[in-house]
Amino acid sequence: MPSFASDEYKQYFLPGWGISRNILFGHIHFFLGPLATVRPYSYHGREGYLVITPGPPLTEKQIEDLQNLSRQYEQQAAERMVVGQGQPDEDVFINRQIRVQQQRRYAPNYYRHYR
Repeated sequence: MPSFASDEYKQYFLPGWGISRNILFGHIHFFLGPLATVRPYSYHGREGYLVITPGPPLTEKQIEDLQNLSRQYEQQAAERMVVGQGQPDEDVFINRQIRVQQQRRYAPNYYRHYR
């Protein structure tokens, strides 16, 4: 495996707004080649991704493609969740809140001994 400390590898911060983690992780090699890597990253308080590549950074067109693929992916995921809950699939709102079952992490009397 090549060393990332080498001058031939460059690191870029890619803001994460509108880019699905699943899409970016699944498509990074298509856009930047087999030696490119990506990981979640925070830069000056902004959430996004750190892209490490021996070649040039993503172009604006490639980022737009990732955003479009991400929108499609999130829409399909939202539709699957709504259908899985037995609700009609018309006008699916991607950021609709989904109630999840909360599980207890501790037995009910766990903290009673420490009071």
